Amino acid sequence: MKPHDMERFFWQLEGALSKGMWPDIVFKAAGDGRWSPMTDIYETDEETVIKMDLAGVSKDEISIVVEANRLVVRGTRKDETKTFEPQKKKNYVQMEINYGDFERVFLLRDGIEGRPVRAEYTSGFLRIIVGKKPKQTLTVPISFHEGGQ
Repeated sequence: MKPHDMERFFWQLEGALSKGMWPDIVFKAAGDGRWSPMTDIYETDEETVIKMDLAGVSKDEISIVVEANRLVVRGTRKDETKTFEPQKKKNYVQMEINYGDFERVFLLRDGIEGRPVRAEYTSGFLRIIVGKKPKQTLTVPISFHEGGQ
């Protein structure tokens, strides 16, 4: 296990436990076909952007769903080497690219409901742009009573 693999393992564990998930649901066995794409999340004054590295994933294999207060991204990266004929024996020297199904669930600080959501997929990066809720200014009326109360 490489040092960055160990760090990712601990982040997965922390994320799972903070969401009340059991570790056996989160951690995959080798070869089970599930993976987790690398993701950046950043904010501007107007929006929150979720940027996912999905190189090699077809647009038709990606699903984005808002479920209650969660944004769920699911998809599949197919191993194109399995579709080429004739199959040749391969002796991998290094293998780091993940294939198979993935799912990422995002809970945004201010919720998702009522916010505009759009997605762009360019050059292997999926960007999900979630507009921020407009800040509301609330004026609180002050009632005035003369007397002892």
